[in-house]
Amino acid sequence: MSNVLSHAITETIHFGRKPEEGDFHIALTGTADYIPHMGVVALTVHAHNRDMPICYHFFVNHLEDVERKRLEKAAEIMDSPLEVHLIDDSAFRTLLLSDGVAAFFYRFLVAPAIAPVADRVLYLDGDMMCRGSLKYLRDLDFQGNDVAVVSDRKEELQMKRVHTKRYFNAGMMLINVKQWMEENRFDEIVHRAEENVKRVGNRLSHHDQDIHNEMLDGKCLYLEKRYNYLYNLDRQSLFKKQPVNEDYKNQVIIHFAGHAKPWHSWVQDWPVVKEYAAIQKASPWKDVPLVEPKGRKNLHQAARTARMRGKYGEMVKYYVRYFGEKI
Repeated sequence: MSNVLSHAITETIHFGRKPEEGDFHIALTGTADYIPHMGVVALTVHAHNRDMPICYHFFVNHLEDVERKRLEKAAEIMDSPLEVHLIDDSAFRTLLLSDGVAAFFYRFLVAPAIAPVADRVLYLDGDMMCRGSLKYLRDLDFQGNDVAVVSDRKEELQMKRVHTKRYFNAGMMLINVKQWMEENRFDEIVHRAEENVKRVGNRLSHHDQDIHNEMLDGKCLYLEKRYNYLYNLDRQSLFKKQPVNEDYKNQVIIHFAGHAKPWHSWVQDWPVVKEYAAIQKASPWKDVPLVEPKGRKNLHQAARTARMRGKYGEMVKYYVRYFGEKI
């Protein structure tokens, strides 16, 4: 089975101390503009795991000089190795759906990149925040499974849609790298992605999460939801039930899986976001500005949030812009 991603990583750039045999490996993926968010995730991990040696891996498609300096500083702050794996997006041509975004498939590269140095790796999305110790994941017995994961929202509906026994959120995956490579999962998942494009006729469909679930059905160890707690910063319309979040302080890994992210300007009053922002403000990315609402979805969310906070002047301003863009 040919694998078009065998040479997708063109270069690996090293920051910080040298990796050591006892390091726990953590991987994050994203386009170049996502590096600030990935960096903050790594710093939240460090804040709650200072006694654990960790090696971080960032998989990105480009690295500007300004980000090189920030990553060098972050590696120094964490006293950790930080490996940046540069990716050639053109290698993903046969996998892409109608949006043409290769970044959704970068995590396919995590296991083969880590295989020479470690038997396990923790994959994390860039819209997360760590609030607790990861020793449990570092020492976890896979019990013969390929991954340890957490159920996704509306799991039963998702299971029926893709015809699997369970359905997980792929934003956090503790990967059994040794077994993954022995079972040729890297080749298999790339092949499945290519077949998916042929099947849907290049229409925008679900990305790699469905493919991971189909491939790993029956090979997953399911963990407590606090290891990938789906925390919703979105606001529903006035007459819909608002999302209920459990206390974020009880979670180990928080996943801001909704439309609103902690770097959006209109959610800065949330206590959990204030904690995230405090870590960013003490980081090499402290000068990266918040993202202001732009486009219909963001403006609608900003208006609803302002309404719930009783800031009616802001609400009107955002709704005027929202209806202006709608016309």
